[in-house]
Amino acid sequence: MDENARKEEFSYAYIKAIAAVAGYTVDVTNRQIDNAGIDIIIRPPEDEDTEISNMIADPRIEAQVKCTAADIVKEKDIRFPLPIKNYNKLRDPNVLVSRVLIVVLVPKEVDRWLSISENETLFKGTAYWISLKNRESVKNLTSITIPIPRENILTVEALKEAIAKVARLEEL
Repeated sequence: MDENARKEEFSYAYIKAIAAVAGYTVDVTNRQIDNAGIDIIIRPPEDEDTEISNMIADPRIEAQVKCTAADIVKEKDIRFPLPIKNYNKLRDPNVLVSRVLIVVLVPKEVDRWLSISENETLFKGTAYWISLKNRESVKNLTSITIPIPRENILTVEALKEAIAKVARLEEL
């Protein structure tokens, strides 16, 4: 498996671990949906009777997932270069389902991404997320650098709050 494929699989596993602790499921999309700019769908289980499930039917977040070992961390944000086709799909104001960009940062050396001992398993990296809905169109033809505030770390609590906002029909 080449390094890009490893990054993709690692980023999905990282997000699945966070979602599992939050009590949510993650569906990795098929190629057709991936071509629409969506890599994963995060949602609470349908059979659970929770406060969220009593708000709207099937609250979910669709995400474009990227993984990089590049040095993109700045003082207040990370700066991820996103292809324009992905940017336009994520910023589309006519999409009803909430869409976000999730960027997983990993160490440069693959063997440092994961550390396992008898007492713990550590994912070495950080996932950041941002909604681009309703952003303005740009004249760039290839890519746009997306600043993601460093406080937008994808954590269990951040994911729960995002799903709750979706269930309340609030913008992310």
